Amino acid sequence: MLINKFIHRIAAKERLVQIEFDDESLFISLYPQALGFYFFSKTLSGFEKLAYFDAHLSGGRIIAVEQLDYKPVVDLTSEKIAYGQKQTFKIRLSFYKEAPNLTIKFNESQRHLFFRYIEKKPKPSIFNLNPEQLKDKESLIKNFEGVDKYLAQELNKDNFEKLKAILKGEFCKPKLVSILPMRVSIFAEKYMREYNSWNDLLADGIKNYLEQQEKIYLRRKRQDLIKRLERKIEKLEKRQGNAKSMQFYKITGELILTNMSKIKRGMENIKLFNPYTQEEMEIELDPAKNPRENAEDYFKKYKKLKRGMPKIEEQKRKLERQVELLKNGADIQKDASIFSAVFPREEKEFVPFRKFILSTGSMVYVGKNAKSNMELTFKFALPNDYFFHIRGYEGAHTILRPAMQKEQNIKKEDIEKAAAIAAYFSKAKKQKNVPVSYTQRKYLKKSKKGKLGTVILMRESVVFVDPYLPSDTQD
Repeated sequence: MLINKFIHRIAAKERLVQIEFDDESLFISLYPQALGFYFFSKTLSGFEKLAYFDAHLSGGRIIAVEQLDYKPVVDLTSEKIAYGQKQTFKIRLSFYKEAPNLTIKFNESQRHLFFRYIEKKPKPSIFNLNPEQLKDKESLIKNFEGVDKYLAQELNKDNFEKLKAILKGEFCKPKLVSILPMRVSIFAEKYMREYNSWNDLLADGIKNYLEQQEKIYLRRKRQDLIKRLERKIEKLEKRQGNAKSMQFYKITGELILTNMSKIKRGMENIKLFNPYTQEEMEIELDPAKNPRENAEDYFKKYKKLKRGMPKIEEQKRKLERQVELLKNGADIQKDASIFSAVFPREEKEFVPFRKFILSTGSMVYVGKNAKSNMELTFKFALPNDYFFHIRGYEGAHTILRPAMQKEQNIKKEDIEKAAAIAAYFSKAKKQKNVPVSYTQRKYLKKSKKGKLGTVILMRESVVFVDPYLPSDTQD
C-alpha cells in the first residue's frame, strides 16, 4: 500500500501524524495508550504542517517498509532528488509506550519529533520460544519481544502455533478489546468488535480513542467551567448579603434625622433608641460634619446598595442558568456564547506576572514576556523557590514558591501542577505528555550569549505532564 507513494505533506494534530500522498494518507498515532499506524483513503483537515520534517520529506518516494527485529519499530525508507542528487532518508516510527516518537534518520544524524526518545536492544522473537516456556508468564513478558501481560495469558500451545502462522502471513481477524487504553487481540474471547484487517482495526480503534479523549477533555472543561461559575455565584451571594447593611444604612439615616437635636458637630458616635428592634444602637458619626450631612452619608450608602441589587440578582440568574445548562449536558463548543462572562471587565492594577494559588497553599508565578520572565526569575524569586520551563519549545518562566515547613520535602503534586502550568503557558500548550525542566532558583544563571529570557540550568530534573491549569487552582 505504501511502496512508490510520493509524500506531499507531513503534518500533525497533537500526537496524530498525517503523511499525505495524492488522495490518501498514512496516519501514525503516537499516543501511548493508542499506538499504531494505518492507511486511510483520504486526507483530513485541521493538521498543522511539521515544517522541518515536511521540508526534508515532501517530494520523497517511499521505496521500502520494514519492521526491525520484531521490535515495535518500523522504518519507511524514502528517496528524493534534490539539487540533481538522489537523497535517501529513513522515517523511523517508534512505538515504545514509554516514549513513542517519529524520527528522520540521515546518514550521520537524526531528528526526533518529540524530545524523549529511547532505543532498546532486541529481545528474542517468539519463533525461538519453546512451548514449555508458555507456562512461565512472567518470563514470557520479560524475555520475548512483543509479549505483554494480555498476550502472555492468552498463549497456550494451540494459540502459539496460530500466532506463528499469523506472523508468517496467514490471514486472521484481529479484535478490538477496549478503547481506553486501546487494546487489540487475536485470541480474546470477550471483545468489542472483530475486523477483517489490522488496518481497519487501527483506523477504527484510534478514531474511537481520540473521540473518547475529546469527551474526557470536554467533561473536564465542563467541570472546570461549572466550578468557576459557582465561585462567581458565591461572590454574588455575599454581595446580596449586604442587603442587611442596606437596611442598616437607611435606618441609621432616619434615626439621625429624628434625633438631630441630640447630635452636635464634633461627636464621633452616639447611642440612639431603635424603634424597630426596641433597643439602643450605637451610631458612628463624622465629627467634621453636622447631623444632616451625617444622615445624607448613610442615605447615599443605602441608595448605592439598593441600585446594585437588581443587577446582582440578574447576574446571578444568568450564572445559575449557565450552570444548569452545563449540568444538563449543553454543548460547550456549539453554545460557547452562552457561557461567556457576564460581568464587565474591571480595570485591574497591572502586575508584571501571573499568579496562581495551589490547593496546598503553594504559590505559582508565571512570566508574561521576556522582560517579565527575567524580573520574575532573577529579582522576585527566592533562592529556594523552584524554576520550571518547557523543554524544546518557547515558554514562560514559571516559579513555584512551596508552602512547606523547614526541612520538609516539596510535594510531588506541587511539582506536577507547577510543571503543567509552565507547559500550559508555552508553545507546547496543545501537546500531550511534554517534558518540563525544573530546578531551584539558586541553580540558575543568565545566558550571556542567548536572547533575553534565556537561562542556564546548572542542575536539572525533568517531569512529563499534560499542559493544563489544575481545576483546584485559584488565580
